[in-house]
Amino acid sequence: VSYGMAARTAIWPIQMAREEGIRVGLLRLVTVWPFPDERIRELAGRVGGIVVPEINMGQIVREVERCAAGQAEVLLVPHPGGGIHDPQEVLSAIRRAAGRKVEE
Repeated sequence: VSYGMAARTAIWPIQMAREEGIRVGLLRLVTVWPFPDERIRELAGRVGGIVVPEINMGQIVREVERCAAGQAEVLLVPHPGGGIHDPQEVLSAIRRAAGRKVEE
């Protein structure tokens, strides 16, 4: 779940994860509010984990956690300071959410 530039930087890691056989998708928010509570609840009931890359310390992750309501692990990938994520950071979080072993 992401929005803005963070959603764009998630595209490559998603493609790489799919090549590894991980079933993964992207819910790209066009606007942050109103928040898609029902959609997040539905997804949380169907997935093992939800990755939230943000170019800050977590603006929407709390809303995702609230909507997921413990049905799925929510992993924040923060990136403060205005730059974009290293795609490997997002790919590692996707692997963790999928229950794969991740080298630190």
